[in-house]
Amino acid sequence: MTTQAHDAAFDGSATGEPALITRAQQGDREAFAELYRMHHGVVAALIGQRVRSNAALAEDLTADVFVKAWAKITTFTWNGTSIRAWLCTIARNVVIDHFKTATTRRLTFVDQITQVGDAWAPSVSNPEDTVLCSLALDDLHHALSEITPRQQVVIRLRFLGEMSVRETARTMGTTDAAVKTLQWRALDSLRKAYVGAVA
Repeated sequence: MTTQAHDAAFDGSATGEPALITRAQQGDREAFAELYRMHHGVVAALIGQRVRSNAALAEDLTADVFVKAWAKITTFTWNGTSIRAWLCTIARNVVIDHFKTATTRRLTFVDQITQVGDAWAPSVSNPEDTVLCSLALDDLHHALSEITPRQQVVIRLRFLGEMSVRETARTMGTTDAAVKTLQWRALDSLRKAYVGAVA
């Protein structure tokens, strides 16, 4: 009897998961929110194991998993087992994609930082101001190289590209709320890195 109850809980039928999936596939956000509540802990733990040193990154990647799951929920086919396995597959792929492209993104963006100077450089009229401005820009370049690649991207899109939060979210493939959080973290990290560079 205990085995049957455990099997029913694992396959999701005891929790009404099939009905929630069907409703979510029909666009019911509340049903998807319930699926999120049911499985967030497992997905977050899986990602947390792979991204041990960066809690903020783990949170961002976990959010990305559920954004992708919501976008692809209509492709999920119920086969009698919990949706958890499907979510964990998405989570593994999100982590793999992040690490596969993280190094390239950092190198690519840091190479492009030289263009930032023109956009942020104040106009100067004498040699002394030019030297001081150059030193400030060097500190800024150093500070930018100290923040994460995703933070660099959000800074570039929001402030240099002058994109709205919604445009930035679409470009990055995430939600408006995730962009606002990432922007706040990026500015906080940039401020700390810039203050450290100047000091």
